[in-house]
Amino acid sequence: MESELTGRKVKISKQLQTIADEGLSRIEKIVGRGASAHIIFSSQKHAQIAEVTVNARHHTVVGLAEAPDIAVALRTALEKTEKQVLRWKKSLVEKKRQSKPISSVLSATPEGGVSRSNIGVSNGKAKSSGLHIVPAPEAMAEEPMTLEEAVKEAESRNQQVFVFRDLAGHIKVLHCAGDGLVRLIEVE
Repeated sequence: MESELTGRKVKISKQLQTIADEGLSRIEKIVGRGASAHIIFSSQKHAQIAEVTVNARHHTVVGLAEAPDIAVALRTALEKTEKQVLRWKKSLVEKKRQSKPISSVLSATPEGGVSRSNIGVSNGKAKSSGLHIVPAPEAMAEEPMTLEEAVKEAESRNQQVFVFRDLAGHIKVLHCAGDGLVRLIEVE
């Protein structure tokens, strides 16, 4: 990580540089290589102040600490910065893209189905203006199975929609709702 140390009324010693390098290496493991840091040391009467600023991936984190000793202030500022970076990284990982409701994607016909006017063919491939079709082989069973087997298979594959053939060869669709309900749709 690129780092810059600035002293305002403070002389930066080798000890402060090693403490800063150790702390910034821990932060670099969290944010990755493209980050940069700026550490500012300042002194005001009896207080020593350390400010750590980390710029990483369009996000800036600042840790500020004040103590009687400059080394203690630096360690505290690095700890605060590391906590903020961990919180930021955790929020990035936990963010999930919210899917649109099916009603906003499909244009409904009076019968409740999909309008054929939305689906066209271009260059031999299906083209849709309002419908996004993605092949999902993991949501389809290869072999015929009973309803109980299909429910267990859908749960083990963690699929909301599961398509299968029953033993008679009829196509059926299972819709597993988030509230624990499983709906069976028979296709004619």
